[in-house]
Amino acid sequence: MTNPPTHMPLSATASTDAAVPVDGAALRDALGRFLTGVTIVTVAGMNQQLYGLTVNSFNSVSLSPPLVLWSLDKRNEKNFLFQEAAGFGVNIMSAAQIDLCERFSRDATDRFAGCRWKPGAFGQPLLDDALVQMECRHWAQYDGGDHLIFVGEVMSVTKADGAPLAFFKGQYGHYDHTA
Repeated sequence: MTNPPTHMPLSATASTDAAVPVDGAALRDALGRFLTGVTIVTVAGMNQQLYGLTVNSFNSVSLSPPLVLWSLDKRNEKNFLFQEAAGFGVNIMSAAQIDLCERFSRDATDRFAGCRWKPGAFGQPLLDDALVQMECRHWAQYDGGDHLIFVGEVMSVTKADGAPLAFFKGQYGHYDHTA
């Protein structure tokens, strides 16, 4: 039997039978201290019904094939649009787009009203002035507790220059990319 690494807490070597996971509020507070970028994930669902929402649970998965993932709360009443669609758009937002991110994070009948966007080559709505616009084809979907995890194969990418929008401890901010 080998000794556990010295950096591992003693509780990590103890039996997991008595272990109690961290509660959701504590985890949310801890993860809020992880600086993330901000995206708006969009979809043209059945009958071209447009929907999008502000997401910071976005990440790369693989370069070959080119895969990304994001997660959606199962309680979201529009999750069926993403489940039924052939793909989705990921718009990585700039620091100048806080208002747009706030609009897409609130309950609103038509989040696209007055919003400048265009359909991408694969039909997904892509927001003007985003730092990056990606169109993704549905690759996989996984159960993730109280969330659905969507994995998409990136089919197209458009990039622009600018300062990225950041999210930290429940607040928007920006990263000075010129420093």
